[in-house]
Amino acid sequence: MMISCGKKEKDMFPEESPDLISKDKTNWESIFEIKSQSINIHTKANANYPNSLNKNYLIDISGNQASYCHPDVEYFPNGFRGYKYWMVFTPYFGKVGIDQFAKRYENPTVVVSNDGINWEEPKGIKNPIQDCPSVKESFREMKKEPIQGFWSDVDWMYNNGQFELYYRGSCITPMALLKRGAKSANNRSKLKSSAQRTIVRQTSNDGINWSPIETVIMSNPPYTPTNSHLISPTFLQVNNEYISYEVELNSGKKNYKSKDASFVIRRTSQNGLDFTNFRESKIVRFINKPWLEYSELNSPWHIQATYVNGYYFLLMAVGNVKKYTSEQLYLGYSTDGFNFYVQPKPLIEENAYRSALFLISKNENDITFGSILGFKSGEFKYAELKLKKRSLELNLNTSQQVD
Repeated sequence: MMISCGKKEKDMFPEESPDLISKDKTNWESIFEIKSQSINIHTKANANYPNSLNKNYLIDISGNQASYCHPDVEYFPNGFRGYKYWMVFTPYFGKVGIDQFAKRYENPTVVVSNDGINWEEPKGIKNPIQDCPSVKESFREMKKEPIQGFWSDVDWMYNNGQFELYYRGSCITPMALLKRGAKSANNRSKLKSSAQRTIVRQTSNDGINWSPIETVIMSNPPYTPTNSHLISPTFLQVNNEYISYEVELNSGKKNYKSKDASFVIRRTSQNGLDFTNFRESKIVRFINKPWLEYSELNSPWHIQATYVNGYYFLLMAVGNVKKYTSEQLYLGYSTDGFNFYVQPKPLIEENAYRSALFLISKNENDITFGSILGFKSGEFKYAELKLKKRSLELNLNTSQQVD
């Protein structure tokens, strides 16, 4: 049973961050050079329901059958269980397709690499680590759509000796989530009613064996307004505090000052499970919005966050979100995690989708990131970006807080 929209929900809106203005955009410097190479993932996409194995629902997605979406990478300079790169992603696009049936393949999948180009499954893993929800575990979101729940929007981090993996479940019943989840007070408390979308978390000490699901955020009050989209949530841990960012569609409520089609909100948590409710979250402010030069309809669609040496970075796939898509990929950065300056030149000018940024190395002058660049063709490309700290500081100093 869905929670109905009450009068109090009409006034439900996050808090605004302090205004900032640009002093001199002409001083902005380019902070990166990018060269990319296509990658190959040796694995199969699996659309089977739990306890089922129909070979017709297995698709080899290696090579020219690339069907990759929603990447996130943890990099270990000295290796972890024999591999430097660990990636989670969901099969989609490409050979898998984008129709209603394709979302059955969109399940969290873990692969590893030592060069960022050639990827394989780590020994002992059972991919996907969460099977596609069955019809009995699902409900219909919109009329004329099939009854089919699905997973998407994976994002992870490695902290204190364990992976913490977050992702979104759509149109999955609370009973199914309880059955798949941990027998915890957290799940019993949060899964008392149905929600169109639910953010869940799993943890692992080895990347192979994963804990049962814990519920994090649901698309109902007080977490969000009823049936919010909870698009592309991304998570950090900074000074023992969890920080999350997510994209929400602009419903047109008068509370939101901007006419942008979407906005990004920031939440916090002390335990990685209980995050700030919608009203207490903060709206992220972009000091400049270079994507509007491509189209006035452009707005953030999928995002991924990274934190290094006092800098917050947001990698943003931007496009016409009213059509549920993106085109350009931009890099934004901040020192407070609320106010972001966006590099005017996009990393990708067309066909971009959710991409990932991760630390490779750092010194007094530079920060070197690895990146998995995602495309709507289903292709992933690997790139390395060297950011000059001097340019970062110069660009950040071109703006000031409004009193």
